[in-house]
Amino acid sequence: MEGYQKRQMLFQDRYNSIRKKYKTIGAIRLFVFLSIVYCFYLSVSQANYNYLYVTGSLVIVFVVFLRIHAKLSWHLRYAKALMDINEEEHDFLENDKWSVNDGLMFQTTDHSYTFDLDIFGKKSIYQYINRTASYKGEEVLAEMLKHHLKADDIVLNQELIKELTSKLEWRQEIYAYSRLSNLNKDVYDRLKTWSLSNTTQLSRVTLFFAYVFPLLFVLSSIAYFVDSSTILWGYLASTFFSINLILSMAKVRVIQTELGGVEKIHETIESYSAIIKRIEQESFQSLRMHEFQKRIKSDSFQASIELKKLSRLFEQLETVANLFVSILFNGVFQFHVHTLNKFLNWKKKHGHLVQTTMEVVGEVEAFNSLANYTYNNSSYAFPNISDNQSMSFENLGHPLLNAKKRVTNSINFTNHRFVILTGSNMSGKSTFLRTIGVNLVLAGIGAPICATEATFFPLPLFVSMRLTDSLEDSESYFYAEVKRLQLIIEQVQKQSCFVLLDEILRGTNSDDKQSGTIGVIQKLVREKTYGIIATHDLEVCNTTNEYPEILINKCFEVEIKNNDLYFDYKIRDGVCQNKNATFIMKKMHIID
Repeated sequence: MEGYQKRQMLFQDRYNSIRKKYKTIGAIRLFVFLSIVYCFYLSVSQANYNYLYVTGSLVIVFVVFLRIHAKLSWHLRYAKALMDINEEEHDFLENDKWSVNDGLMFQTTDHSYTFDLDIFGKKSIYQYINRTASYKGEEVLAEMLKHHLKADDIVLNQELIKELTSKLEWRQEIYAYSRLSNLNKDVYDRLKTWSLSNTTQLSRVTLFFAYVFPLLFVLSSIAYFVDSSTILWGYLASTFFSINLILSMAKVRVIQTELGGVEKIHETIESYSAIIKRIEQESFQSLRMHEFQKRIKSDSFQASIELKKLSRLFEQLETVANLFVSILFNGVFQFHVHTLNKFLNWKKKHGHLVQTTMEVVGEVEAFNSLANYTYNNSSYAFPNISDNQSMSFENLGHPLLNAKKRVTNSINFTNHRFVILTGSNMSGKSTFLRTIGVNLVLAGIGAPICATEATFFPLPLFVSMRLTDSLEDSESYFYAEVKRLQLIIEQVQKQSCFVLLDEILRGTNSDDKQSGTIGVIQKLVREKTYGIIATHDLEVCNTTNEYPEILINKCFEVEIKNNDLYFDYKIRDGVCQNKNATFIMKKMHIID
């Protein structure tokens, strides 16, 4: 899309502009630092206190420029993130480059449909949709694709996705901030554990000493400057400085425990503060976004403000590893003791906010991904939810297939709820089954599907298309398939389901396969099951004569033109008439 390329160029210009300022401020900061070193050297070598005052003033200037430099660094990384997001989106659409997480870690072979339908893995539905940057966002999106929702929840999700689709700039801001947060699984687990852990406040004695000894140090230091002839004040000041330092260092282990060994965790919290602020400030119409806003905002607090405070406290605690800061600030007024006290008080009062905000942001990221998918595929249709158990799809295609090469088909399950699908090898049966399955998964979470029009009602989905044997469990392919069929039969006996079966019972002889397949179809029909079974056995198609109001035969045909095979991949009524296996084997000189 041209829009992504234009936005990429916009943020490229912004990035270059900020980078120039960043370099300029960096050069000035270095010059100020060298000036501090030089003035301090002059004050010591010449015993001139005037240079010491200049040094102090330059330290203040240095700190100011340090803050400006840090802020520019943040804006630089933010502009870079937005630039990369649009560049990646353009490359994805125009050059078929897939750079996001493929979700393979969420794949399990025993799920009712995700393994068979390639929901996770390289160039999967998950990777096609995924625009999350945090581990929680990745997890929420994966869980969404693993479960179907009730009709009311699907409608609420559709409403939210439609609203977010129009908010391109807002979505990309959330995505960019999330990228800056670096909330991987380790950091997420650490923050979740921290959020739920018990809080032990500092003792009153510790706090009493944290105020008394710094006060005594200040008083003795003032007395020394006023009356420098009395050396006692100098000894007292140095003694109180040492006591402050010792009492502060005694809390280092507690501070390190709270930090949990995670570096720059304040940047993660600050990024989440920025995300939450954007969620708080944005105006929404959808009920689901109002629910998210309510979870992070109440009359007594705003999550963005509180997270900003926590970020600052984390940053201050992290300076305990800085030898210069630790010695100077703790020796003077027990800086880290007071910071730790504020930190623990915050945790006791608002600790639950950390987990809540990670969960809310994760859900928003997942919905942003679905909105981005909708934005990129504006021709896709949001299915209508049926209240009379009708189900039909017009011009249905597989979203992972190139739109220019994609062949679409229409199918209706309203009058005949179960289809026996036949077709020669490579005619498109398995692809069509996956097309139905993938679009049902998307429809079941409120996303648009690759169709011009659709009506459906949510049903549990079960698929048997790709099974594997297990050497570890001494389990044959046939036994694995029978176990999957047993699971499906048990489920359809409990409730109406949608089932996709591709050439079942391949691990047995033809007679067993035929009778077993017919038996499975009869069982599914009696249990009010919807779905499709693909088979090469044309005798199975006669089962439709027993259940003419429920079963229907459909097929994919192949033609031989100019001594070559021609597939149109269009579904037809009836039983497949043409075969191609022998033709292919002869053409490849396998048989005569």
